[in-house]
Amino acid sequence: MLNTVYLNDKALSYDKLSSDMKNAINEKMFSGVKGTKIEIINANTGEVENVLHNKTVLTGSTLNACNAWGVSPSFVLPNYNTDMNLDHTEDYNTVEPKNLPIICLFCVSDAGCGTTTKDVYVASYVDRIKPVTDTTTELKPEHIMPFRYVDYDKDLSEDLRRYYFGRKEWVDKGKIGYYFKKFDTEPQLHLRYADGTMITDEMYQYETDQIAECYVQTRLRINQKDFRDYFDSELGWDKARISSLSLCYAWYDDTIDDYVWYQQITPYSLLNFPFKELSDLDTAIEFVYSVYY
Repeated sequence: MLNTVYLNDKALSYDKLSSDMKNAINEKMFSGVKGTKIEIINANTGEVENVLHNKTVLTGSTLNACNAWGVSPSFVLPNYNTDMNLDHTEDYNTVEPKNLPIICLFCVSDAGCGTTTKDVYVASYVDRIKPVTDTTTELKPEHIMPFRYVDYDKDLSEDLRRYYFGRKEWVDKGKIGYYFKKFDTEPQLHLRYADGTMITDEMYQYETDQIAECYVQTRLRINQKDFRDYFDSELGWDKARISSLSLCYAWYDDTIDDYVWYQQITPYSLLNFPFKELSDLDTAIEFVYSVYY
């Protein structure tokens, strides 16, 4: 039997890894992420429709490297706030972040798949979902899509604005878009052995030759209201589908209007998947993200 061993600063015997870890390690990244497992679930039935892996993009690797080594880029990285002119974007040349950037939001488009569900595009290490700018002459499915797209005089309630971010006013259209959404659950850190036994503070007294796993898991949810107004107003129902999702990191300023305003929203990872139709108003989708370190 072929025994594949991956080498970096330690050896990992592939035969001894749990099934989750085997599925997760699709490539080795210098960012510190060993692999990912993303389950796409029909939120109405609970059925797992796909199990996939995403790519940590260059800006995500930069975040990992900066956090691990206490260094920082010599320039302000491209980010969605400035590229999209999001509301209350601060001047990053003069304003220091008020807190550490963390992975906290996600965004979506239909740039990840062709005309059939088998035609999924390979994500690039230097890729991102395309931002929408004021100079965009035609809104296209490959552009970042607003989760909520409401009339100017019917803005989201205070409760909903705890879940939707990246607010942008389109004065000429009389619309307000919210382009980023918070995770449905808080990220949870899991430390366990390959057989599922959880690791405790007695890890050095526990005798085993099993592989140990460290991963963070969270859930992302697209509900029955997300994107529907956008399809109805801009793209048309014949283009009511999604096929690309990006985790994003940012820091926040909560001193403006008593709302949280995320700053320097930057892609962390990119997942392209077989497209999901959203023309059925009852369709809801969950993404269960497991990121292994």
